[in-house]
Amino acid sequence: MSIQNFFINRFLKSRLKASLQLSPAQRLRQGRKFLSRDYGKGRPDVAVRADVIAGVPVEWVEPKALSQDARAPICVYLHGGGFIVGSLNSHRDMATHLAYMAQVRMLMVDYRLAPEHPFPAAHEDAMAVYRALLERGVRHSQLLLGGDSAGGNLALATAQSIRDAGLPMPSGLVLFSPWLDLTHGGDSIAANQGTDAMLHRQLLVDALAMYAPTTLATNPKISPLLGNLKGLPPILTVVSLSEILRDDALRLHQQLQAAGGDSTCLQWKHTPHAFPVMARLMPEARDALRQTAGFMARALRR
Repeated sequence: MSIQNFFINRFLKSRLKASLQLSPAQRLRQGRKFLSRDYGKGRPDVAVRADVIAGVPVEWVEPKALSQDARAPICVYLHGGGFIVGSLNSHRDMATHLAYMAQVRMLMVDYRLAPEHPFPAAHEDAMAVYRALLERGVRHSQLLLGGDSAGGNLALATAQSIRDAGLPMPSGLVLFSPWLDLTHGGDSIAANQGTDAMLHRQLLVDALAMYAPTTLATNPKISPLLGNLKGLPPILTVVSLSEILRDDALRLHQQLQAAGGDSTCLQWKHTPHAFPVMARLMPEARDALRQTAGFMARALRR
């Protein structure tokens, strides 16, 4: 464990303890304030550009060498935050690192958040952006889907909807600590409660109540791990063995393999939930992004 990882875990644990003393409404306001700040420093060789696609605000984070290359690969990325918090600001730093390492154009989607916009608003935004890219003439073979935590849920659910709609599939999916089973059927929800520095079951329960107040958690679009996993492109999952969502990632990996799919699961010890997002702060996160970049290159070559 790096010294940076050690101190980040200590900070996150103290913040989690304080957060659990708040009401869900107070926690929502605090989380939105914290994750609306821009913590990134950027890179001189990576450009950031705001855009709107299919009525959805997005942001291009792209190596400057690729900005005019219409055939450059694009990763449509959906940020985490329990469907209720998170922003382009909170994930721009990670996007900058991954865009440079993988030499891809990161398309960060600012999908609508609950409780103001409950399910299926976020899912509709993700599908609308993907459809619009295809309609603009972007080849499906140059497209990737990615996301962390709740964004990983949206990425997998979107891939399943793309398949079910008969649309051309992306070349691969990248999921960081995905929250895939909102019925919380994995053993790690309880087993890792004492080791997860960032998440607690109560936080997930409260977020689900805001995200899907009238839809059962067994709905495959809410819990894509419970849906059909056949016919999907290669999937990379990155997970910490210490987090309560560990089993969502491990069960996905096992079920994809059982369904004949192409699945890679990278497992890390003692790292926080969705740690690749902390690329500027943690060497473990940068290492995970380098391995993610390698996966992207292999998936695109297919």
